Amino acid sequence: MSISRRDLLKASATVLAAPGLAGRAVAQLQQVLAGKSHPPVIWLQGQSCSGCSTSLLNSTYYTTADDLLQNVIDLEYHPTLSAAAGELTVSAAEKRRGLGGYILVVEGAIPTGAAGKFCTVWEGKTMQQALLDFAPGARFILAVGTCAAFGGLVSANTNPTAAKSVSGILGDDARIINIPGCPSHPDWIVGTIAHLLKHDQAPPLDANRRPMVYFENRIHDYCERRCKNGDECMAGSLGSDGCLINLGCRGESTYADCYLRKWNTGQPGRFGVNWCIGSGSPCLGCVNPGFPGMSPFFDSGE
Repeated sequence: MSISRRDLLKASATVLAAPGLAGRAVAQLQQVLAGKSHPPVIWLQGQSCSGCSTSLLNSTYYTTADDLLQNVIDLEYHPTLSAAAGELTVSAAEKRRGLGGYILVVEGAIPTGAAGKFCTVWEGKTMQQALLDFAPGARFILAVGTCAAFGGLVSANTNPTAAKSVSGILGDDARIINIPGCPSHPDWIVGTIAHLLKHDQAPPLDANRRPMVYFENRIHDYCERRCKNGDECMAGSLGSDGCLINLGCRGESTYADCYLRKWNTGQPGRFGVNWCIGSGSPCLGCVNPGFPGMSPFFDSGE
């Protein structure tokens, strides 16, 4: 399917609009995304499943990845999405690092065990060293996905690779914006980038440095399965109707707009078709600092 650049930007702005963002604000977002002077984006992948990269591509399901990368996002380096490979793409990343002024996106946790050698971004460069090298020249640093934002699954007890989050490596850096999720929702990623392009400053953040527009409301308060008017409606087993709190749902301690935005949007301008609780699963709290919360998560097998 082929669509014009104009139609792509129009649809992108509609899909990525946050709750309450409409009318003039959507038009402004279209102008931002259509601008020709976008700061470049450098995307580093550490210990991850690449789920957040896949999620990003799902934000524009109605067009090709080529259209997204060539016409909308100035993505100068990505280990799997860049058109070039090998020395060409490494050289491009290093050249941009010398120029500075880019948005640095980090996906995945950063292992520090074995001098960082559990994960390399390219030959001779560990993920740990890459973050330390690229962070100084970044205008903003987006920790995309819970592994990058909080350590996530790969840093869970007993954390055999000594994995850390972006903040765990860089400390209390005002440029860091956490966009957690397993994976992060595509609207959260692109909506945050659009805000940076328009305002050249971070959006309002919560105590965990997450954009409040997406992570302000408690899931339990808006859940379709929540008991109302004092009714006894607790589900007795998975697959049955009712509130899932007694079955391990973490909606009471999780703040995100999954209940509204949902996943797998069917068309521009519409929120998605389903979400974890809608499909009968308890909320796992994947946007929380303590996720996955199992101890121990890893077993040495001895």
